Amino acid sequence: MTGISHEELMVQVRGGNVAAFELLFEQYRLPVFNFLFRMLNGERGPAEELLQEVFVKLYEARKYYEPSARFSTWLFTIARNRCLNYLASRPYRQCRQTLSLEAMAGERGGQAEARTPTDFTAQDAGGTQELGELLERAIGNLPDEYKEIFILHAVEGFSHRDVAGILKMNPATVRTNYHRARTMLREKIGTGLTRKGTKT
Repeated sequence: MTGISHEELMVQVRGGNVAAFELLFEQYRLPVFNFLFRMLNGERGPAEELLQEVFVKLYEARKYYEPSARFSTWLFTIARNRCLNYLASRPYRQCRQTLSLEAMAGERGGQAEARTPTDFTAQDAGGTQELGELLERAIGNLPDEYKEIFILHAVEGFSHRDVAGILKMNPATVRTNYHRARTMLREKIGTGLTRKGTKT
């Protein structure tokens, strides 16, 4: 299946090709997990459970996929909806009331296979690990409407236009909220970050 686009693979999945589904799962398992993991502020167990639910949902909804839709955008729309449903659930709200930010940060240590946001880099290479941990905590503290935009654009690498498609928002609003998120992060972690280029 080398050279076949993800959209073509999804068309094969729509036709019942299990091998194509397994290939898509292997290619997108980590990116989707990273998104869910950060949206849940480092709660690994729920993120792993939601990851499975996302791909079950994808397979169940395979007949509704249209080749004109970008596969990654379609998949992350499913992931976001499953995540929002979980965040709105009573068990999650009760769990959040008993967890402190420090406890969540402690549980996170060394477990996440997470990527560093693509538009931030440490000025002092010697402080990269400490800065990364500080950045992760700051991202977790962003308001939800800013956090998901920042994660999708800066971490997962989606363009502002693609983020707008996933979130069903105006691209201009996505850009505005993204820059607000960056401003909030800089205020929280100081001047130890410099910007790198990102897609728009």
